[in-house]
Amino acid sequence: MLLTQQPKEKDLSVALIECKAFAKRGHVLANDAVSLLKRVVRIVSEKLQGEISNLEISNFNDNATTGSLVSQLSSIRSNFEILPQRLMEDLDALSKTSFSITLFGRTMAGKSTLMEILTHGKGESIGKGAQRTTRDVRTYTYRDLQITDVPGIAAFEGEEDEDVAFDVAKKSDLILFLITDDAPQACEAECLNRILGLGKPVICLINIKADIINSTSLKMFRRDVQKKFDYERLDTIKQQFFDFGTQYGQDWRIIRFAYVHLKSAFLSQQSDFRESSDELYGLSRFNYVENLIVSEICKNGSFYKLKAFSDIVVVPVVDALETLFSQSAQNSEQGSILVGKRKKLKKWTDDFESDGKSRIETLLSSISSGLKREIATFAEDNYDNSNASDEWNKILKTRKVEQRASDLLKQLGKECEEELREVSREINSEIEFSHTVFSDSSINMHMLVDGKRIWNWATTLVGGGLVIASLFLSGPIGWIGLGVGLFGWLGSFLFSDRDKKICDARQKLEKKLSDHIDKMIDGLRKKMLDVLYNELLKKHLYPMSRTIDDVVSSIFTLSKTQQEFAVALNSKLQEINAAVIKEALAYLGYAGLEWYIASIARIPGYAMMIVLEDGKRFPDNASKALFYLLKEKVWFVFKKENLKSMLSQAIGRGCDRDTIRIQYIDDTPRIAHIPSLDTVDASTKNRIRMAQQITELLIMK
Repeated sequence: MLLTQQPKEKDLSVALIECKAFAKRGHVLANDAVSLLKRVVRIVSEKLQGEISNLEISNFNDNATTGSLVSQLSSIRSNFEILPQRLMEDLDALSKTSFSITLFGRTMAGKSTLMEILTHGKGESIGKGAQRTTRDVRTYTYRDLQITDVPGIAAFEGEEDEDVAFDVAKKSDLILFLITDDAPQACEAECLNRILGLGKPVICLINIKADIINSTSLKMFRRDVQKKFDYERLDTIKQQFFDFGTQYGQDWRIIRFAYVHLKSAFLSQQSDFRESSDELYGLSRFNYVENLIVSEICKNGSFYKLKAFSDIVVVPVVDALETLFSQSAQNSEQGSILVGKRKKLKKWTDDFESDGKSRIETLLSSISSGLKREIATFAEDNYDNSNASDEWNKILKTRKVEQRASDLLKQLGKECEEELREVSREINSEIEFSHTVFSDSSINMHMLVDGKRIWNWATTLVGGGLVIASLFLSGPIGWIGLGVGLFGWLGSFLFSDRDKKICDARQKLEKKLSDHIDKMIDGLRKKMLDVLYNELLKKHLYPMSRTIDDVVSSIFTLSKTQQEFAVALNSKLQEINAAVIKEALAYLGYAGLEWYIASIARIPGYAMMIVLEDGKRFPDNASKALFYLLKEKVWFVFKKENLKSMLSQAIGRGCDRDTIRIQYIDDTPRIAHIPSLDTVDASTKNRIRMAQQITELLIMK
C-alpha cells in the first residue's frame, strides 16, 4: 500500500529547493574558509622551513637531537600542507543538490527493514546485515532525499572499517540513528557521540522488537506490540541513553526521539497482509517517523545543508588546533621536566667536583704523611746505600700508593657513571613524546643518553692508570743514595767529626726524600685532578649537561612553534565560526546580533562559547533559538582586559578558580596551569577546550 497521512509534497519540495540554495552558500562559505587556511598554512609552512634551515646550520652539540627536531618540524609542515587539499576533497564529495540522510545503527537494529519500507521492497535484504561486507554501502532515493545505509556499527572488526561508515556520515546532512528497545549499549552511545562530534543533527529511532508470522493471530500480535509500546518503559530506555550523554559532558535531551515498530510498517506493504494493511501501519507508528523527518527538513533542512559544508571544514581544524595545543603543552611540560633534570645534574656535578677534589686531597695527605713518617728510619738505614732507590720503591709498593690513587679514581669514575645512568634512566622513564599525525617521530631520548655514548669506561681507566704509573717509573732516589754513600766514604778521610758528617748526610737525605715526596704528591695531584676534570667532568658530565640543554632548547622550540601554529589556525577558525553564527542568526530572524559578539569558540555538535563585548546583552530567545537550531549548548563570556578573568568565566565552576595560575614567558602570557585538570567532569573539559580557543593559552596542569 502507499504510505498515508504524508506531509504535503509541496512543502518538502519547496524545502529541498531552499536546501540547494543554501548548499551553494555553504559551499562558498567553506571555500572561503579553505582559502583562509591555505594562506595561514603557507605562512606557517614558510616559518617552519626557516626554523628547519636554522637548525640545520646551527651549532647544536648533538646531531641526533637536531635531526629528530628537524624531522618533527618537517612532519608538522608536510601534514598541514596537505590539510587544505583534504578539506577540498571532502567539500567536493558533499552533494550540492540532494539532501543526504545516513542510517546508523548496530547490526540487526532495523536499517534494512527501514530501507525496504522506504523503497517498497520485498524484504530481500532484511536479516542479512551480518552477511554484508564492511564496505557494502547502499544508497537509494526516497522522495528526492538521498538515503545511505552503512553496515551495522557493532559488527565492525577494525578501525579501518569503522572509518568507512563515519566517512559517509561526514558527508551527510542528517543522521537517522537506530537502536532497539533492548538496554542501550555503550558502543552505541560512543558511536552517537562521535557522530555528534561531526556536527551532525540526529533523529534517534527506537525500534520495537515484536515479530509476526502467518500462524500468529493479528489480535495476539496487536496485543504484543501495544504492550511493548509502553511509553513509561520506552522513556526509561531513552533516559538511559541520555545518561550516557552526561558521561561525554553532553545534554542529549535535545535529540528528537521516535518510537516505531518497523516490521509492522514493512508488512503493511506486503500482499500477504493486504487485509490488515491499515491496522499494521497504524501499529507501527511509522507515520510519526515520516512526519518527524520531513518536518525537520522543512523547518531546518536548508541551514543543515549550509552547516554541513562549514562543519566539514571546522571539525578537522578544531582537531588540528587541539592537537597542536596539546602537543605544545606536553612538550612544554617535558621541557620543564628536563630543566629540572639539568639543574639536578648541575648540582650533583658541582658537589661531585668539590667532593672529588676533597677526597683526592685527603688521600694525598694520607699518603704524604705516611711516607714522611718513614723518612727518618729510612735515612738512618740507607744514607750510604747505593741501592736506596730500589729500597724506597719497595716502601712505595708496600704503601700501595699507585693502587690507592687508582682505586680512588675508579670509585669517582663509578660514581660518575652511576649518576649519568640514573639521569639517563629518569629521563627515559619520565619523558614520553607525542606520536600523532603531526609528529611521526620523536626525539630519541634513549639514544641521547645511551650508556655507550656517555661512558667509555675502559679508556678512562687505562688512561688514569697510565698517568699514575708514570709517576713511579723513575726518580732521584738512586743518585741520592749513591751521593750520600760516596760523601760518607770520602768524609772519613777528609773530616775529623765523622758522626757530624753522618748526621748531616741523614738530614740531607731526609730533605731530599721529603722534597721528592712533595714533588711526587704534587705530580700525583696534578694527574688525578686531570682525570677528574678532563676524563670525568669535561668528557662526560659537562657534555651531558650541554646535551640536555640542546634537547631542552629543541623541545621549547617545538612547543613554541606548535603554539604559534595553533594560534594562527585559531584566528582563522574564529572567522569561520563568526560566519556560521552570522548565517544562523539571519536564518532565525536575528540579523545584526552578530555585532554584539567579540569572538566565538565552538566545538561542533557539542557547544559554543560566545564572547560578548562588555556591557552587551544577548537576548534569551535568540540564545535558545541558536541552541535548538545548532543542537549545541550556548555559553557566554564577557570580554575583559584581565585574561585570568576571562579564563575563569569560560571554565565556569567546574574547578577552583583560585588555583588557576597563568605563566608568562618573555613577558607574554603563554600557559594556564590548572592543578585539577585531570579530575574535572566531562562538561568542564569541554568548557576548557573552548577556553583554550578564546584565550589562546596552553592549558595544562
